Amino acid sequence: MKILENKRELDELLAKIRTNGTKIGLIPTMGSIHNGHLSLVENSMKENFFSITSIFVNPTQFNDLKDFKKYPQNKKQDIEKLNTVKCDAVFFPQIEELYPEGIKRKKTISKYRDILCDKFRPGHFDGVTTVVKSLFDIVTPDAVFFGEKDFQQLKIIKELIKKNNLPIQLIDCPSVRSKNGMSLSSRYNNFNTNQEILFNQISLKVNNCVNLLKKQIDINNLKNLNQYLEEDKKIKVDYLEVRDDDELLLTQKNKNARLFISFYIEDIRIIDNFKLY
Repeated sequence: MKILENKRELDELLAKIRTNGTKIGLIPTMGSIHNGHLSLVENSMKENFFSITSIFVNPTQFNDLKDFKKYPQNKKQDIEKLNTVKCDAVFFPQIEELYPEGIKRKKTISKYRDILCDKFRPGHFDGVTTVVKSLFDIVTPDAVFFGEKDFQQLKIIKELIKKNNLPIQLIDCPSVRSKNGMSLSSRYNNFNTNQEILFNQISLKVNNCVNLLKKQIDINNLKNLNQYLEEDKKIKVDYLEVRDDDELLLTQKNKNARLFISFYIEDIRIIDNFKLY
């Protein structure tokens, strides 16, 4: 696996790769690599792309400086994990390469906004689209791989590609879930023992609610789950909603719909979504 520390090293490698017509697959991450990220790499490799995982903890998508500073990072471990799936290259872009005009975010996408995570984390998706567009400009991939766990993000990146007429195929991949049924997340590395126990207890209630909603969308099921969560002072709920896949509109039908959920266990934010069809 090639380890690329800057754009110059990336450019040299891409020039060699493209001489024989090989296509490039990009897997953008903020590191703290887990099996969900590795599944994206594996999907890229199955499609015969030269697979490049980028690792960059993006400051402009954090609303809270404390959250940014405590985001889990382990470069050596990330490299080791990516090596296990034989990723072709890992790229560590420099901040000035992604933000040549200074560290600031731009609002370029207005669709799928003011709901879900965007409602509770203003500016977050502006930071996401700013850094992803920079990565697209630097890497110029043929395809990019994102997981469905961040479903709103997935929709917004699709809109970014469409709006800029980029010749990039976005390939969305199913969430990889732990034994408790919740999607994997780098943030869970920050759980202490008590938080992890609580998270596993909550997962039972969430999965029970999902099973009920698959049979019928009953608002009482959402109310009951919300009430259960808010009974614990360690938990703060951001949203608990059923929305359709296409336009992310609220719906009372489970056809082509998902349960979207976000809550905090103390200072750790959990987001997830579950297909109801």
